[in-house]
Amino acid sequence: MLRWEHDYERMSPVKTGASAMQEEFGQIEEKAAQPDGGSSAGTVQSLQRGLQILDMVVQSAEPLRLADIARELDMDRASAFRLLQTLERNSLVAKDPLRKNYTVGGRLLQWAATIGQDVNLVATARPYLEQLVTRTNESGHFGVLTKDRALLLDYIGSRGTIVVQNRVGVFEPLHCTALGKALLAFQPTARREALVAAMRLERHTATTLTDPVALEQTIAEVRRNGIAYDDGEYNAVLYCVASPVIGRDGEAIGAIGVSMVKPIAVEAPEHVALVATEVRAAARAMTAALGGEDVARAIFTGDIPARTPTITANPTGSKGAGSRRN
Repeated sequence: MLRWEHDYERMSPVKTGASAMQEEFGQIEEKAAQPDGGSSAGTVQSLQRGLQILDMVVQSAEPLRLADIARELDMDRASAFRLLQTLERNSLVAKDPLRKNYTVGGRLLQWAATIGQDVNLVATARPYLEQLVTRTNESGHFGVLTKDRALLLDYIGSRGTIVVQNRVGVFEPLHCTALGKALLAFQPTARREALVAAMRLERHTATTLTDPVALEQTIAEVRRNGIAYDDGEYNAVLYCVASPVIGRDGEAIGAIGVSMVKPIAVEAPEHVALVATEVRAAARAMTAALGGEDVARAIFTGDIPARTPTITANPTGSKGAGSRRN
């Protein structure tokens, strides 16, 4: 099986199995053994100590005192207190002003709630994603909007000979990815306009949209058809399709899609049309489950306009910007 990495500064098949793992761990060990030129050992140790304190507070069944923490971690009280102050200033721990003990802070609770919501959404999306991958035989993914970027939350690789390999937890821009456009198009008008106004519209390939007017036109098209495309715009060798998952308020709560190798997609317009139909069908079904049938019927109407990938010269010569390319 040929796997196509989503770290596109290395556009090549990758090793799989135990040999790849051994090689990767060996590289990690080599890096760990090398001195960190960008920071002192004390800085790394302080971060480690801070994380240990945070873990203690989270795991404890009752509030912890400074003395408890210092004793457990074999630290002097002054160092423990400074680290606790930093965590408190960032709302990761909270200090009782009377009892002088520490519990989990508000920001950490907020993170936990956000993660919990995303985990539930991933669990809901998983069967739709599995079915989409089975029906298209392409790699599928599911993502959400996080601030001004799309965040990949789930991925399933295809069972084909060539696999576009995605990485969960990777952020990507909104203006040049299929997931990003699907999420952006179905935000409230004020938020969508603010997001577009703040975008740098950075060029990644020859087909990247860098004109705000063209982007607005694309967003309008996505809203009309309920489907978005990435025609080699984030990485020239990929062609991606995604559709929004809409909640009861009519706004995108996620997006589901697939990634294909563009040179192959160019030669298979009928397959691209099938993929687009299946992607939108998956999004519609998930929208009906989460947002209701009336919302799904209002968003996903009419036929999908025919569309084929553009042919570009030397696609692998495009700019690489690291991280995932969808």
